[in-house]
Amino acid sequence: MITINAIMKVDPSKREDYLELVKPLVEGASKEEGSLFYKQFEQTDEPNTFAFIEQYKDEEAVEAHNNSEHFQQFFKEVSQYLTEKPAITVSQSK
Repeated sequence: MITINAIMKVDPSKREDYLELVKPLVEGASKEEGSLFYKQFEQTDEPNTFAFIEQYKDEEAVEAHNNSEHFQQFFKEVSQYLTEKPAITVSQSK
């Protein structure tokens, strides 16, 4: 299993637009074959900081997600809403 955590710090003035942008990503990713868990949460101690928690069956599932239309669209547009580069960690368990 592969777990990906991604932290996105969103410009407060662009929060609502970011939330609209992310909807198709979360909906699409949670339906992908090989996606075991895919959710976005807002950190309670830091407003406008969002954490993606993602779990995939294997590397092929991660690759399929990264190549999906909903991910590509999100990735193309997200930087305009962020105050800094996303922090992403990847771990693998057997």
